[in-house]
Amino acid sequence: MTWQKEWETTKNGSTTKEYFSTVAERLQTKINFTQNLRTIVTGHGNIKSYLHRFRIIEAPDCPCGNGNQTAEHILFECGILQEERERLIAQWRRRTSGP
Repeated sequence: MTWQKEWETTKNGSTTKEYFSTVAERLQTKINFTQNLRTIVTGHGNIKSYLHRFRIIEAPDCPCGNGNQTAEHILFECGILQEERERLIAQWRRRTSGP
């Protein structure tokens, strides 16, 4: 598949490749890509580390005070989002555990 060869050889999309290692995997994934999800999956958008990289803001620090605000930090570490993260994990477990 031509798309897969391009995906494997491009230097772009490194953040997205962490979530979707193959083109087929992405095409099979039924996800509603909202603006926020697109920001997380691409690493581009209103994330402080991204804005700092382009000198739009002075510092990449997350408001939680525990590191730089990156997509990974938002998903896995940010204390501000801990309760929401736990609710999403519980919801996912209920959906995947079967009837």
